[in-house]
Amino acid sequence: SNQRSLLQMTEKFFHAIINSSTEFPPQLRSVCHCLYQVVSQRFPQNSIGAVGSAMFLRFINPAIVSPYEAGILDKKPPPRIERGLKLMSKVLQSIANHVLFTKEEHMRPFNDFVKSNFDAARRFFLDIASDCPASDTVNHSLSFISDGNVLALHRLLWNNQEKIGQYLSSNRDHKAVGRRPFDKMATLLAYLGPPEHKPVADTQWSSINLTSSKFEEFMTRHQVHEKEEFKALKTLNIFYQAGTTKAGNPVFYYIARR
Repeated sequence: SNQRSLLQMTEKFFHAIINSSTEFPPQLRSVCHCLYQVVSQRFPQNSIGAVGSAMFLRFINPAIVSPYEAGILDKKPPPRIERGLKLMSKVLQSIANHVLFTKEEHMRPFNDFVKSNFDAARRFFLDIASDCPASDTVNHSLSFISDGNVLALHRLLWNNQEKIGQYLSSNRDHKAVGRRPFDKMATLLAYLGPPEHKPVADTQWSSINLTSSKFEEFMTRHQVHEKEEFKALKTLNIFYQAGTTKAGNPVFYYIARR
């Protein structure tokens, strides 16, 4: 039956995921570790659950539900397959959230499978969140980031470097690291100077060391900035950035009547 086929495929996907901890992307592992550390300080009983829920909701399930948009497939799967992928993602999300199906009658038959995998999922989440790989040991592959995002990061660090320094000085978990990383960042920012104020939309790409997920191919294929709808919308000047405040922050304008 369809239900049995879906369960078998979901089981294969789930076990492939939880058996991948040694190959888990180091950048995502760092995200999980940071999230785990932050949530543990406020809600220690929910720290692992938060990691699992966020990882499936924001990273794993979107790739499962939209494999073409994520660059995994060269063409969109048929509607019947798409529906199966959506149902699979719901089962996986329930395992990650540590909850059973109660409101959706057609999903209740999967509750036994969901419940039987709570512990395995928790062990996997703990494994990917409990430690953070040292940057010197990570073999990064090449990926791409837009100049707009580089500029946004530059502005974020520039405007908050004092707060970052204060946090690192006051947080005992970071005192053992010392001030060297912060001093290196401050030196780099001083060398770069204040961030330029450029339009947010930018089609240029810069290469940096991050784990690649066919991101460049995805952006090239869609070419949003080249589409006529985008160009027509841009000419209306509904939302744009121009000028700065007295404090040097960029000013964004939204003209609703347009």
